[in-house]
Amino acid sequence: MENRIILKARHVWDGIHDSATPFGAILIENGKIQAVGPAENIMTAAHDHFYEWPDATILPGLIDSHTHLSMDGTMANYLDHMSDDVAVLTLRASAMMRRDVKAGITTCRCLGDKEFLDIACRHAVENGEVDGPRVLVATRGIRSPNGHGFVGYPFKGINEIRNAIRENIHRGADLIKIYITGTLKGKGDLPSYLTREEIRLAIEESHAANIPVASHCVGGQGLDWAIEFGLDTVEHAYHITSDQVERLARSGTGLVLTPGAVLSRERVDNLPRNLIQGHMDEREMMFRSMALTVSAGIKFAVGTDGLHGELVQDILYLTELGASNVDALKAATIRGAKICGIGNETGSLEAGKRADIIVVKGNPLETLKDLRNIRAVYKRGRLVHSEASDVFSTPNFAHSVQQ
Repeated sequence: MENRIILKARHVWDGIHDSATPFGAILIENGKIQAVGPAENIMTAAHDHFYEWPDATILPGLIDSHTHLSMDGTMANYLDHMSDDVAVLTLRASAMMRRDVKAGITTCRCLGDKEFLDIACRHAVENGEVDGPRVLVATRGIRSPNGHGFVGYPFKGINEIRNAIRENIHRGADLIKIYITGTLKGKGDLPSYLTREEIRLAIEESHAANIPVASHCVGGQGLDWAIEFGLDTVEHAYHITSDQVERLARSGTGLVLTPGAVLSRERVDNLPRNLIQGHMDEREMMFRSMALTVSAGIKFAVGTDGLHGELVQDILYLTELGASNVDALKAATIRGAKICGIGNETGSLEAGKRADIIVVKGNPLETLKDLRNIRAVYKRGRLVHSEASDVFSTPNFAHSVQQ
């Protein structure tokens, strides 16, 4: 086992500061970061292996804060395919996780899947049986019988919702996912498919077990109730109003933006036919609402909502919404870790944290598209993916990885 490893690059960005350390390095021991800083300081430490990336940037592994493991947004009618046989869904989930880790995603937050398959996937990754990011799971999404939620299950009334939450937690859920609204506004006000009492019950029941609650909620009265009762994270916020943005900014509720699911024409064209026109009609409205949250300075995270391996595109959309490059990067690293409740473990390059690290050719702080140039992916200090054919371990020898 490679006990003490040093990685050196032209730039090292720790996920905390707004600029990178030039000619930086990072020391890893037994899967954890021991030190980060200028290479001249780090290189004095005893180490077993050394890798240099002369034209690259080392930064924290990316975090997809909203996805569904068995969803493939590149498939035609992909939402309808969430009703496929569970064996097919599980095989698809395994392929999607491999796609994610190759794209530099070292952690993902699964906001609901079918038949507890996300728990099986989490265990398979932990046991080294399949390649993929670290997975945090919500198990079954909870929706009303007449409500939205292609990945959710219908539960009627307070008692059924309470029992569903308790079973999800018993099976190993890291968080609870509820569906308060749909996605499209349509004509008139946005309905809340869960009642005020059901929303309060879901949050209180989960919090009693120290489990956070996330909600598919794009706006409307349901969002007001959710903030009032202490929802942990609102997902999407496609139709949030300026008043609600102010209320959200004052609350303890977090925000996860998923812009690509509605701003990408290719993604929208893969929706079931009856949903395509509505998404196109409301696209500009959704853009303005998400931009409101960015301009208000809310500390958001970002997710793909099931378009695996394409988190970089969502990061780029954040800049179109008004975010700076560094703010968009933080949404996919340090703030994603905070949203996921693991900010003390990962999301930034700091001593004592997990060595979840990616190496990209170029400098994404200047050119975000450089995030697509993945050279290496490390999870807990172990190389799990590399695009460089000549990467090898050389004990006690300074090996320069050619770009």
